[in-house]
Parts: sequence; C-alpha cells; structure tokens
Amino acid sequence: MAELKRPILSLTGLIKPEEDALFELATYDVLLPCRRFDVDHKVALVGRVSLTAEFLLRLLKSADGIDEGEAATFFGFDLRDMSFVLSEVEALGYVERREGRLWLSFAGMSLFQAGSDQPQIFEVEARRENVGFDLISLAPEPPRGLDEFDRRLPELALLQPEVASRAASQLPAAFRRFYPEIMSRRDRAVGDRRSLYSIDAVSPGDRFSSPVRIVVRSSGLRPWVGAPDLVEWRTEPEQEERPEVLDAASAFVDGLTVNQRSDDAEAYGSLLELAPEFLKEFVRRDGLAVDKYYREAFTRAGEVRSDRQTIPLVGSILGRQNLRKVTEVLAYGLRSATRPSVVLWLAPMVRCWGATRMLPELLRQLKAQLRTDPGGEPNVRMASVALITGRPEAHLEKAFDHVATSDVPRFPRALEILLIPRVMVAVAVHAPVGSRDGLPVPLGFISFDPRVIGRAGDYIASRSGPFLRDRQMESLVVGELQEGLDEDAIRDVGITRPDEP
Repeated sequence: MAELKRPILSLTGLIKPEEDALFELATYDVLLPCRRFDVDHKVALVGRVSLTAEFLLRLLKSADGIDEGEAATFFGFDLRDMSFVLSEVEALGYVERREGRLWLSFAGMSLFQAGSDQPQIFEVEARRENVGFDLISLAPEPPRGLDEFDRRLPELALLQPEVASRAASQLPAAFRRFYPEIMSRRDRAVGDRRSLYSIDAVSPGDRFSSPVRIVVRSSGLRPWVGAPDLVEWRTEPEQEERPEVLDAASAFVDGLTVNQRSDDAEAYGSLLELAPEFLKEFVRRDGLAVDKYYREAFTRAGEVRSDRQTIPLVGSILGRQNLRKVTEVLAYGLRSATRPSVVLWLAPMVRCWGATRMLPELLRQLKAQLRTDPGGEPNVRMASVALITGRPEAHLEKAFDHVATSDVPRFPRALEILLIPRVMVAVAVHAPVGSRDGLPVPLGFISFDPRVIGRAGDYIASRSGPFLRDRQMESLVVGELQEGLDEDAIRDVGITRPDEP
C-alpha cells in the first residue's frame, strides 16, 4: 500500500488545478511566404439617379405607359419641372416618350433587379490591382518593410506546396473571395458601392515575405504543451479565413519540441551554483528540485523590489512579462553600478532561439541605457556579444554586434545567460518541465544581487576561452568580467587580464 501512496507525476503534480492559468511560454516572429500578383479585372460601380427621377422610374415600373399629364399631376409637377425630370431619364435612355405617354425602355427595366422596386445603375470599369497574397492560404497579405534581421527569421513551411506552385491559376477564386477586404481605401472613402464584375487576367510578380508573430501559450498544469496564438498578426475572424496559416504555425511550434538531455541536470545545477541563497529551499541530494521550483516560480508574483534582488522566471526572457521584469531589474542594478561596455548573452542550444523582433529591440534599449554614465561621456565601445556553440542561426548574426562561436561545448546546451556585468543577470534553463519530451520551458531567475552577478561573470569567464579567439573580443569581454574582481578571484577562474602578455 505504501507504494500506491508515493507521489507520482500527474496533471496535478506541478501545480494545483485551481492555480492553473495560461502563460506566455515564448514569442516568435516568422516569415510568411508571399507573392505579388497583377490582377486585371472589371468592377461594377453601383450609382443612383436623382430622387425625382427614381420616383418616376418606380411609377413607370408599376404603371408603364402612363400619360405625361397624369404623371405630372401624380407628382404635383408643373410642365417645367416635368420637362426637367424627363430630360434626365431620356438622356440616360431609361424612358421612351410615344404619343404623349411614358414607357420604360429595356435599359430602364434592367435597372430593377428581381425582388426590388428600387432602380440601380451599374457602370463597368476596367482596373488593374497589384496585390500581395500569401502562398499558404492564398489570402491577401500586404508587403511590409523588413530589415536585415527580419529577412533572416525562420519561414513557415509550405504544408501543401502545390498551393504555391498553382497560385496563379487559383488566384481568381481567392481574389473574388477576398475582394471586399482588398478593395482600396480610396473606393471606400468615396462611398461608392463597387462589386467585382469579372477577372480577366492574373500575372505573378515578385516574391516577398511578411512577418507573423506567434505567441506560444501554455498552461501551468501542462507547460510542455503549447499552442500558437496569432492574435497580434490578424484578428480571430481573419484567422478563421486563413486556417492553413494556423496549421503551419502549429507545425512550427511542434517542431520546437525537445527531449530531456543528458546535461540538463548540469544546467539546473548552474542555477544552484549562481544563486545558492535564493534557491536554498529547492535543493535535494541530486540537485535542483525542478518541479517544486517551477511550482513556486509559476504561482509566485515575482515582483522586483529593492529588498528582493532575485526573482523567479518562467517563460522566455523575451516574453512581454519577463521583458518588463528585465527593465525593472536593470533600473535597480544601474543605481549602484558603473556602466559596462558589453552586454553578454549565452544562447541556449534550442531551435529558433531569439527568432523574434523583441531581441534586437531589447538589445537597442539596453545599449541606449548603458551607453552613458550619468553626467559622463558616451561609451562609444558599447557592444552586444552572443556566445553560441556551433553554427549560429542567421538571424542571430544580425541581432548582435559580435557573435563569438565555438565548436567545443563548454556550457550545458539548455543554459541561457543574459549578463550585464556589475548590473544584472538573467539565467534560464530550456528543458521540458513535467514531461520527458515537449516544448522547452525556460525556468530560472533574474537578479541584480552583486553576488549572483559576480558568480555569473566568473562562470562565463572560466568557460568562454574557446569562444574568444579574437584578441579584440577577448579584451572587451574578459576586461569587463574582471572589472571589480580581486586578484584571488581572477586566479580562481583562470583568466588573464587583457593587458597582460
């Protein structure tokens, strides 16, 4: 019976059901493959005759062949008013006058659609529209300006390549379906009622890409399972018209799943090594009590205060809530620290890490705040440096000022460290929580505690040798990591001062 009562991992093993809630696991910006098309088509402009002419046409619709005098008496018109009204409808060819009586012409009868007693005028106009359509759902997608970082973001996969290959032949149906959406603002502003009359020719043009923001949301009970949220890209009704893009986004998220790795325990051990005081309640004989710490981090408010120098972190550092925490911790850290010349970021070895526009934006903000000492001179050497094991993904090379790589794995693969020497540090482990496989759940802390920051600097300095093959890079990084350390600490981590031979 004792065996049956042992705690086991279940849906309620991480947190209590009543504490469950959705949270932002990660944010990605991906590229939607698109193409421009020239569409030659005709539109019918729905206009109206004057009010008096409309009344006359409606009268003739119900009493065709009426005497002109009787029509004038019906409306209370004198001869001059009647002559003016008749001149309008005669000029348009809607009314014929024979032997003093008024008759609707064939054109006049065609103004009345079935079931309607209100005349409408249609003018057919030839047009050419240059429109962008995505090649996954064949829905309108306007071109947007992309910078060098954006152009290197990952692209959504074509789950049905035949849609893209036959896009020109399938576009007439898509153009007709989405015509109200792609109708130009000029037409809507004028207030004309236009309807698509015909599509005459489609000519494919240049390909382009459009960014789509995917926010991956998970629940506290099942953090390793995430679903894409595209509400920042399109409204929910618009998404419902583009189910193929939703499917591609789901496939992208599914492709981010990982298995627990042999060095995940070492990564969690790094958390204990860097912040032993903060994590002392979550230590067990084999290392960090991951499930227990996750539960604490998920349910705890985690608001930074002057007397709370280290706070827990769940989810990507580049998520909205965690970016706010980074900003708050940075503000506290800058109160008592001199501005460093470098922002160091150890990238975890997980697919598509940093594939969001939030990465270069955060780096710009950090450098702007760090660039100048209060009342001092601008720090022109301010730079962002990424430490990456293996070949870096293309977008990372455009996000950072410098990318230092190494083929020798010196850090646990799941470990991420954002370090601003003497100011702040954020550390997270990217591994599934609550399951042997699934989406990586970043779990760690953010701190402006000088002890934690110093340990993080020592930790990186002791392992970064293979990354700093360039002398200038070594001088920049190692010099900042040594700043403020005593000679014993420098000898302990085994690094060389940049001014030493």
